[in-house]
Amino acid sequence: MIRRLYVLYDSRCGICSRLRLWIQNQRAFVIYDFVPAGSERARRIFPSLEHEANVSELVVVTDGGAVYTDDAAWILCLWGLREYRSWSHRFAHGPLRPLARAAWDFLSTNRSQLAAMLSMRSDEDIARELAQRPGVCDIT
Repeated sequence: MIRRLYVLYDSRCGICSRLRLWIQNQRAFVIYDFVPAGSERARRIFPSLEHEANVSELVVVTDGGAVYTDDAAWILCLWGLREYRSWSHRFAHGPLRPLARAAWDFLSTNRSQLAAMLSMRSDEDIARELAQRPGVCDIT
């Protein structure tokens, strides 16, 4: 059972920093421990990670040692939040998966709009709308 998520994030990235604050203000199932990627603390806690390769990419490590990167890392962060776990399942599969990062940005700034989208549109429609939004971080 996952009880803690270590979130190694790019502390220089505006969206990453904003989402950190947003997560910290949400009710959660797990404890989030935010660690700036490439920092001395990150190197000390996770000596086997390739820190130089992951400085600008979100990396999430569970208390059991499982490492998640790319879309999976963003989805796992969403999974740990009480009000958004069901959304994480939706973003984890199908056309929404490659847009997980854009969805995070959209979620943090347009919560009520996204709630309406999720209840009234198909995943394909949501994916199209998110793909049209300019991203702060790369979505590749």
